[in-house]
Amino acid sequence: MIPSRAADVASAVLDNRTHVRYGPGLSASPTPPLVLGEPVQTVLGESIPLEHVSFVVVDLETTGGSPVNDAITEIGAVRFEGAERIGSFQTLVDPERPIPPAITHLTGISDRSVAGAPSLATVLPSFLEFARGAVIVAHNASFDVGFLDANLLRLEYPALPRPAVCTAKLARRLVWPEVPNVRLRTLAGYFRTRVQPTHRALQDAEATGEVLQGLLDVGHHLGIRTLGELYHACSARGRPNFAKIALADDLPRSPGVYVFRDRNDQILYVGKAKDLRARVRSYFYGDERKKVQDLVASVARIDAIATRGELEALVLESRLISRHLPRFNAHGKRWRRYVFLKLDPREAWPRWKVARSADPNDGAAYLGPFASSARATLAKEALEEAFAIRRCTRSMGRRTRFAPCALADMGRCLAPCDGRVEPDRYHGLVGEMLASLEAPDDLVRLLDGRMATLAEQERYEEAALARDRLRALAEALQRARHDRWLAGGRLSIAAASGERHELVGGALRCDDPAGIAPATPIGSPAPRDRADELAVVRAWLRRHPGEVLACDHAPSEPVAGGRELADILARIRAADDVRGGGRSAAPASPRPGRRRNRR
Repeated sequence: MIPSRAADVASAVLDNRTHVRYGPGLSASPTPPLVLGEPVQTVLGESIPLEHVSFVVVDLETTGGSPVNDAITEIGAVRFEGAERIGSFQTLVDPERPIPPAITHLTGISDRSVAGAPSLATVLPSFLEFARGAVIVAHNASFDVGFLDANLLRLEYPALPRPAVCTAKLARRLVWPEVPNVRLRTLAGYFRTRVQPTHRALQDAEATGEVLQGLLDVGHHLGIRTLGELYHACSARGRPNFAKIALADDLPRSPGVYVFRDRNDQILYVGKAKDLRARVRSYFYGDERKKVQDLVASVARIDAIATRGELEALVLESRLISRHLPRFNAHGKRWRRYVFLKLDPREAWPRWKVARSADPNDGAAYLGPFASSARATLAKEALEEAFAIRRCTRSMGRRTRFAPCALADMGRCLAPCDGRVEPDRYHGLVGEMLASLEAPDDLVRLLDGRMATLAEQERYEEAALARDRLRALAEALQRARHDRWLAGGRLSIAAASGERHELVGGALRCDDPAGIAPATPIGSPAPRDRADELAVVRAWLRRHPGEVLACDHAPSEPVAGGRELADILARIRAADDVRGGGRSAAPASPRPGRRRNRR
């Protein structure tokens, strides 16, 4: 609560020029005051402790409720430095219009009371000086601040600094439903303030100031200790489970990973943050999403793992999600939909299949993982368009025969089903196809030319499908090239920020003192549950190029096809950006310099 006043009303000194009431110790200083060229506190950082913040609690009496059509009749304000009251401001104001009888009955301010009072234009400079560099506080702040801002703008002054602190909103977060409502009189009784509200500006401002100090005491126990945390509490849209914000009190203000656990110690949610304490506390400021409300209702403990930087936090988050499958994490569990393309050259008549897992030791060729079966099917169809291998799903031995499909008659399948092709020739074609995955320049040019031909023939839907197939294949080939050296052994990288990262088989070495996310080498192709982890490293290195200090395999890729892959993906993505990101429309311009025919 508020300590004893620095200036009792009986001994206070009233400065008639500014309408400011100061304590004797402040007004009778034997030395001239120090005048600064700039205010000490102008732009308020959110990390300022509340005990170092200047507050000006303001209350107005008016002729009505409209800032446009009504006028101010009285201004009262009290200034605090932290919890210490250092001065007050009070003055009647000539509203330059009759005061309605209902307002006189409520406040006791009549036309006779304001006769001879200064105008608002005279009073505002004094009030602005009194409130300079402080956080504005009011009960139902939108009313008082709205009136002041409307008149400041009318008189060509800048508006009051934002945001203002509303004690009504703050009480709704901190003490409701312990109080039946958040009216000022109710809160004054709850906190047993020495000054009771009377519908007069100064007395109501003093009561609001005492309520503010009481609310700050309550907030301190809930972890609201800085100005930024106070702003968040005021702007929160609800109060369910707000008391659990204390679970974040001991979390560090550093980058890392946070883990929400329930009362059975099961992991509910895993997230990452640059400031662990601030991020975790933000969950309790009234997020309206049902998922967030359910999460904070279930949480009983919050753990944090501090990391050395962003990359380590990203990787550790991915590992924890894939290992523990928290029920409130959605994004990190998408790997369960990932698939691969698999071709086993030991089969009699090999073909591409969509597979749910990959075994790097089974002798098969793999491409992927893909984010979905649909993306894998698009890449599979691109390869089948370029190479006339069989597409039928029927199991075939070397001597299996059955009636061919229409693709055989169209020349788009070698048709081993009716003996048109010898095994050696078929396996030679499969070998060419696998070699094209390593050096895809001719393959990319072939598929790009087919897409361009369809667009020129105004077969736009077929051209769009060809583009989507080419994109799915090109993205998979480019990822495979990067992952091959990234997961090919030991790799040491120095980031531009000075951090040093060590990878073994694509797995980043992370500090994990609790051992809740142990890491083993990922390898290539990456298993489905580790694919996101490798993707995080790949994407981070793309955004933050560093220096390779040591490696088992040089960070390089084959020259053949590299330029073609980069060019085609850049063109497709640029066209998507122009169209707003859609993938179903026809290519805007299949090749640089060509124009699409229009009807």
